[in-house]
Amino acid sequence: MNFWEKCRKNFHNRAGFWKYFSFLKDSKLKFLLAIVAGVLYGVSSGFCIPVILKFSSEKVFSQVDLPLYTLLIVSIAPVIAMTLRATFSIINAYYLGFCGQKILQGLRVMIFDKIQRLPVEYFKKTEPGALITRSLSDTAILQETIISVSQEIIKQPIALLGAIGALVFLCYKHSNVIILLIFFLAVALVVFPIKAIGKKMQEKAMGLQQTTEGITTKLAHNLSAVQEIRAFAMEESEVSLYRSMCGNVMSSVMKSLKYSIIVSPIIEIVASVGIGFAMFFSYKMQIQPAVFIALTGALYLSYEPIKKIAELNNRLKAGSASLSRIEELLNIPEKIYDPANPMPVGRLVGNITFGNVSFSYGESEKALCDIVVQMEHGKTYALVGSSGAGKTTMANLILRFYDVTAGAIKIDGIDIRNMRLKDLRKNISYVPQSPTLINGTMCDNIKWSAPDASFEQVIEASKKAYAHKFILNLENGYDTMVGEGGARLSGGQKQRIAIARAFLRDAPILIFDEATSALDANSEREVHIGIENLTKNRTTILISHRFTMMSIVDVVFVLDQGKIAEVGSPEELLHQTDSIYYSLYQKQQGLK
Repeated sequence: MNFWEKCRKNFHNRAGFWKYFSFLKDSKLKFLLAIVAGVLYGVSSGFCIPVILKFSSEKVFSQVDLPLYTLLIVSIAPVIAMTLRATFSIINAYYLGFCGQKILQGLRVMIFDKIQRLPVEYFKKTEPGALITRSLSDTAILQETIISVSQEIIKQPIALLGAIGALVFLCYKHSNVIILLIFFLAVALVVFPIKAIGKKMQEKAMGLQQTTEGITTKLAHNLSAVQEIRAFAMEESEVSLYRSMCGNVMSSVMKSLKYSIIVSPIIEIVASVGIGFAMFFSYKMQIQPAVFIALTGALYLSYEPIKKIAELNNRLKAGSASLSRIEELLNIPEKIYDPANPMPVGRLVGNITFGNVSFSYGESEKALCDIVVQMEHGKTYALVGSSGAGKTTMANLILRFYDVTAGAIKIDGIDIRNMRLKDLRKNISYVPQSPTLINGTMCDNIKWSAPDASFEQVIEASKKAYAHKFILNLENGYDTMVGEGGARLSGGQKQRIAIARAFLRDAPILIFDEATSALDANSEREVHIGIENLTKNRTTILISHRFTMMSIVDVVFVLDQGKIAEVGSPEELLHQTDSIYYSLYQKQQGLK
């Protein structure tokens, strides 16, 4: 079990925020040091300063000559207290900030790790903008919360307790219980608005993140449909809609801002009322100036933590709204997972068997029904049929993007559900209809399937895929940047990069999903040669509507409404004029 698997296990076994402390496994000493420094800061702020104020005031206003050493002590004591307070504050803020960032780093990686393991069907139902918002925006809010809270979460409560302790000590020593009662009454009055505002703050923060998610999704949609928007002259309409969505975001921000700024003034008003009453009763009870200064200092030093704790409460509510959205993502069940006791698998031969396989997408009608198929190593198979017949579903089941509803798929006699996903998929090379290219160099893109491959191996794979020549003609050869999504390459060039990846991976099983459907005749011929070279001595599955690819196919499986309707070689099926295969061929050739 690796580190992230342990973290996930701990994450689900613990409650509340404490589950995240599993990320501090290697930082326990720093965390402990931060807590100790926070406690010492609180004590020096809330208790020591009022006591020093009382001691210093008594000496300074005593109207007697002070010895030099006493005067020095009186003068230096506040400096020492404030220096220690500042030192403890720095240590506490730095190390708690470090621990907070450590937790945030672990959480971000956990989110990204979770996204890698979410079922494929989840991405068909979820907008990319929602995942982007939760991965970036929600974690950014959480980062801000962690930084601000980590700097104050220990210091301010301890400072408040220290100030209360100083008040209790001074009131007990001088029988000024009325001052203490005034303080506790003021604190009680402050609690109610803090609680109410905190609840509203959480609601508004949740609404803000939902509107932010919507605007992120809209931006992602717009960027993915640049050509269509211009072709249909939708620019003004898109800007108008985006302006409206930005207005909604601004409205949500202002609602959150209203509740975040109202707390501090309320506390300051209550604090001033409390101090005003303290002055009134101090005059009535003829309290000594030194005692009054110490009590007023203690009252001030108690209200300041209350104000900051209220601000922390608002930040925590905003952070908890983001955290709940993140946890909603982290708690999505994983439908495809490794078996508890996986079968050890090395390089497979590639004999594939579908044993009475059925599959349904949710509660809908079966996409596949009782499929019985055998595919032998070294042969090329084509899956043919009209759209929705089940061709791509069969390929997805081999890759375990989904699990069968009934029956079993076996490779070399081993049920693929008994293999680790990594072991299964490293034995398969997959070439989709629209290959994904990263915004890196040509070399980086080819090495995507085998990151440890040498440059010589990349060149060899490119030659076999008939990609080497066009790569050398680029401005910087293999160091040429391809642009986001391969924007600088043609469709045929992208496909040859995908085929080069498959050569580099050197897997015993190949799956081509409509790999030539979007290519022109010249590009298709070049890609065809690359595919023909790649299929040698491998189990190859071609999903294709293009009958030009059938020259390299040994066996065709014709699917119709989720069932195997016809099986045979391309030549055999083409001679059966009443076959589905023959009908599909005529339609493609424009003969029917």
